[in-house]
Parts: sequence; structure tokens; C-alpha cells
Amino acid sequence: MLIDWTKVTELAADVGREGFDEVLDLFLQEVETALQTMAMSEDLEAALHFIKGCAMNLGFTDLATRCASGEARAACGQPDSVDLDGIHQSYRDSRDLFMSEFRARLAA
Repeated sequence: MLIDWTKVTELAADVGREGFDEVLDLFLQEVETALQTMAMSEDLEAALHFIKGCAMNLGFTDLATRCASGEARAACGQPDSVDLDGIHQSYRDSRDLFMSEFRARLAA
């Protein structure tokens, strides 16, 4: 599952419609920046931890799972075994699905 729509609905209810739009904009900006700089980061584990937390907050389940796996590998001294391409692809797939469906799902 790419998106946990229940989590998205709960967040939207908690912060309201305007607040949700702000959270979404901030999420997209911060995660895209983190993904762009992740491979160059001196602390890959911390970068993945940050992205994982953001992804969990917005219901990007697959992205959060992939980041958690990468974070664990980096913590064990295996940063070269982290599937950075898979993390990037998961983000793009999740973002595209989210952007195409979230308004209709929240309107229901």
C-alpha cells in the first residue's frame, strides 16, 4: 500500500482544510529537498529517519517502510546497500497517487 488514506483523513480532520494544505506544501518541499541531498549526506541514517518521519505523518506508508529499512542498514554500517533509487521511486509513485486522489478522498 502506497498511501494510508485513513491516516490522511485523520490528519485533515485534526488540522482542518487550510492547515492540511499548508502541511502538504511543507511536506512536499522538505521531503523533496531531503531526497535531493540524501545521497550526499554525511549522516544517511539521520536523513532517512527524517524522511521516514515525514512520510509516516502524511500516510506515505511504502516510503516510510523503505526509509526504515534503509535507516536500519545505515545504522549497521551498510549505507552502500540502501536502495536509494527505490526510495526515490516510492516517493514519486506515492506523491503522484496522493496528488491525483487526495482532494476527492477528503471531500467524501
